[in-house]
Amino acid sequence: LLAPDDAEAHHIRARIHTEAGEIEQALAQFDQAIALNPSNSSILHGSTDPLLYVGRIDEAIDRIEQAKGIDPFHSDLLHWQMSWALWEKNDCRAALAAMRKMSRIPTGAHRMLAGIHACLGNEREAREALAVFLKDSPGQSISKERRKWEKIWTAPGSLERWIKDMRFAGLPEE
Repeated sequence: LLAPDDAEAHHIRARIHTEAGEIEQALAQFDQAIALNPSNSSILHGSTDPLLYVGRIDEAIDRIEQAKGIDPFHSDLLHWQMSWALWEKNDCRAALAAMRKMSRIPTGAHRMLAGIHACLGNEREAREALAVFLKDSPGQSISKERRKWEKIWTAPGSLERWIKDMRFAGLPEE
């Protein structure tokens, strides 16, 4: 390993492992990066993706809160991430509140917003949010969502719940 004492090197390897679907290796690399630099809010934030994929929700929420505490000028991405974590906990009212803390909800976040509204049973809002997302991501479908996430999003029941919420929001099957 190049630069074994460099937190950023571990952070980059962790992100690569995450993208490759190698979640256990990603978690190990993130843990090493955090051990080397526990006050890096970007590393803490990045580590929450694989934690949420495997269902370690409370740990992810703790890291998001730590990252917010370290960087009082943190990006809106932490609110987006918190909304995902709270959706995972099935606390969709709190997830919506977290999403609304963003100064501007980016187009990509509208997929999460659609899932949150679906979770809350708000069909019109779910469909509207999904429509915004689909403007920049035409051709998205239930089958593509499943293929994208099935190997890495292993938290029990999460992917099926997501698929159900995407159907409710109107995402086409194919």
